[in-house]
Amino acid sequence: MRSQYKIEPAVEHYACVVDLLSRAGRLNKAIKFIESMPVEPDSTVWGALLCGCRKYRDVELAEKVAERVFELDPENTGYYVLLANIYAEAEKWEAVKKLREKIGSKRVRKNPGCCWIEIKSKVHIFVAGDKSHSQWKKIESFLHEVRRRMKEDGYVPRRRYALINEEDEVKEEALCGHSEKLAIAFGILNTFPGKPIRVAKNLRVCGDCHEVVMFISKITD
Repeated sequence: MRSQYKIEPAVEHYACVVDLLSRAGRLNKAIKFIESMPVEPDSTVWGALLCGCRKYRDVELAEKVAERVFELDPENTGYYVLLANIYAEAEKWEAVKKLREKIGSKRVRKNPGCCWIEIKSKVHIFVAGDKSHSQWKKIESFLHEVRRRMKEDGYVPRRRYALINEEDEVKEEALCGHSEKLAIAFGILNTFPGKPIRVAKNLRVCGDCHEVVMFISKITD
């Protein structure tokens, strides 16, 4: 960057490199890169590594990285939620409970998963687990039918993304209630076949929702 583009690397550039290494599973190399940085790493740098810990389910490293992140950015709810999700996916429910108690004691507010979709010039908002929409029964029926057809094709629900310590059936119902699934189902039920559906979301999309959306695209194409 310096020699070819005359750009002095900033902390954001280093964060991008950490993100690339973390996504590729090279977590140890990412740590060494952070330790060799000529500038002080901020929460975005450590946060990128924390995301890699979730992807590759490295709970031990995630705990160490989270300590650094919380010191640098104690008010950012996203990092607390990310660590809680790492614990939940590893089924460390006691750790999830303690972290949620810590969040409560610090009065850190968690933003719920929320999606927006515009149909006929009106914006509809869907929140994870919300059953208050006027078309809830139709949406629920559509998603249950999608799940049934997917299972016939060999789909296995990724229950670890439910992030709750409950029976498998309850976890699957929780997955059905993810906000992006609700918004997409509503969009399909209220548009002509083949019409593109655009959904905005405030949080990242989970792995189960990715798989379900791909299947919905296939059967409604």
